[in-house]
Amino acid sequence: MRYGLVAAGALLLLLALLLALVPGGTEEQRASAKTRAAGTGPDSSAPAPAAPESAALRGWVQDARGQPVAARVLAFEAGPALTREGLEQHVAEQALEAPARATATTGPDGAFLLRVPEGRYHLLAEVDGRPAALALEVEAGASEVSLVVTDGERLTGQVVDVAGGVARAHLTVVSLAPLRRLREVVSDETGAFVVEGLLPQARHGVWARAAGHGSRVVLVDASRHATVMLPCALRVEGRVLERGVAAPGARVRPRGGGPEARADAAGRFVLEGLDCSGRTELLAESATGVGERALEPLSEDTSGFDISLETAGGLRVRVVEARSGRLLEGASVQSPAAPEAVWREEDVGRFRAAPLMPGPLGLIVRAPGHGAVQRVLEVRPGPEVEVELGLPPESVLAGRILGPEGLGMPGARLHLLGPGLSGGEAVLTGAEGRFEVRGLAEDTYELRVERPGYLPVTRELRLPRTEPLELSLEPAAAVAVKVLGARGEPVGEAAVSLSRVGGETVREEGTDARGGVHFGGLVPGRYLAKARAPGYLASEPVPVEAWDEEAVPVPLVLREGLTLSGRVRDARGGPVAEADVVLMGNATSGGRTRTDGQGRFTLPGLVPGRVRLLVEKFGHPMREVEVEVPTSNLELRLESPRLE
Repeated sequence: MRYGLVAAGALLLLLALLLALVPGGTEEQRASAKTRAAGTGPDSSAPAPAAPESAALRGWVQDARGQPVAARVLAFEAGPALTREGLEQHVAEQALEAPARATATTGPDGAFLLRVPEGRYHLLAEVDGRPAALALEVEAGASEVSLVVTDGERLTGQVVDVAGGVARAHLTVVSLAPLRRLREVVSDETGAFVVEGLLPQARHGVWARAAGHGSRVVLVDASRHATVMLPCALRVEGRVLERGVAAPGARVRPRGGGPEARADAAGRFVLEGLDCSGRTELLAESATGVGERALEPLSEDTSGFDISLETAGGLRVRVVEARSGRLLEGASVQSPAAPEAVWREEDVGRFRAAPLMPGPLGLIVRAPGHGAVQRVLEVRPGPEVEVELGLPPESVLAGRILGPEGLGMPGARLHLLGPGLSGGEAVLTGAEGRFEVRGLAEDTYELRVERPGYLPVTRELRLPRTEPLELSLEPAAAVAVKVLGARGEPVGEAAVSLSRVGGETVREEGTDARGGVHFGGLVPGRYLAKARAPGYLASEPVPVEAWDEEAVPVPLVLREGLTLSGRVRDARGGPVAEADVVLMGNATSGGRTRTDGQGRFTLPGLVPGRVRLLVEKFGHPMREVEVEVPTSNLELRLESPRLE
């Protein structure tokens, strides 16, 4: 009997042990395991796991009718949307596809399960290799995530340069969060483009490029017609001639920097990628001659382009101490207005620049312990001219910048303008607001002191000074405005103007994507704020007060106006692209537009009533019409072009 009890006890002990080894164990054991994994139980002193704890993202992909869709689901780590500068960097690196953290394929019921580390994610569904749906910032572990596949958003726009539409421009459209290449399209003969099936995002990135143009990266609103302005680029072919004969080896470059070329044995050169949106000056130089030639904007005659060299000049400058005539060690010579002039130090205090374009040349000369000097020297063609410039002992400007309580203010920025200064230098105050500027001449200077949150101060100073300078800064005030639509939605890219009560406008800025705008650095007082935006009626002025930098946003509500849409056709009924449609008289925020490739136009932000429209297209007679707002299916006809 006793042995039987012992055997039974051993059997029970063995059974308990087996239950403990079963995966999952009892509820208490599982809870204990979770506690230890979280690092809070009795075993919390154990090392933390190397990999982050994973979580499950469950969801379904459906169409608009709720039917399951076979798709590939990708999870991207959530982050802020790219700025234009960030997108430009990705374009430069050819990196327009952010890597997915995890992927899964839906089952017959459209369900999917993704194992990812704890965090927030963007979910993207792809159907037949096409991005079709997006769920923004989903927390890992969410019980249900539904991705609805639709036809996507539609983006319309036009690629233009300073002359008009750019045909056959290549455009790459990407989403910004996550970064994902969505579509590749080509503009039509008028530069117009249409992109279908985009992800439902407020903004998209567009990378545009075309032959004979530079590329451009922009952020565009998905709900508005986008205009992408491309910088044009010229290819210039020409010759460099010196006294009527070829100048082989001559160097050709645009003033201010850019592509360079060397003339061949026949004096010919080729420059590619020149910006033709503005006037470009080309410089050419050989060992004995210099020349220049200007290209006007949009010049098309870029072949047989000759640059004639004239006899060059040169300068030799000796930098000495004004009193003793001693050559100064550590001196420097600069020509800020002529960066193409290269100064070489040939010995202590001796500098040479050649070849130089004949004419006046401004110099700034400096040396340690001496005041900087500005001079304008005349460069004459022919032999190099030697001049001597004496520098006086330096004057020192020292002092303190104080706050409103009389305490020193570190971090204030000082801008000093005057002899020997190019205007780009700035000095920051140090501890207790102290500053010191050396290397100044005995002369008159203008000092401007700035610091965020304070009103700037400007003073005219005569050096040398017998005592340190002290200046006090007064706090600035600020106004914050939030522009909303009638339904409470934020209005991005609204223009908000701020004016003094009974006075003129002092500032005007645009709102951000959240409808907000902040005016800082204001003189304390009372102001009037007014807003306008495309598609809305302009607001009435709203009084606002600014007494300090703590500005509570003041709401400005805009009412939506009516929209006038229509089409411009020619005498034969064909669409007229690139025609200007102008609202005459009492203009609103949408007072001018241009027709697209199909002749369509839209004027938003109108009030009910009769309005006058002016329709213009180069080569066609102008037409002025009066229409009733609202109206539908408006068609405007332009007469055939006049024949000379």
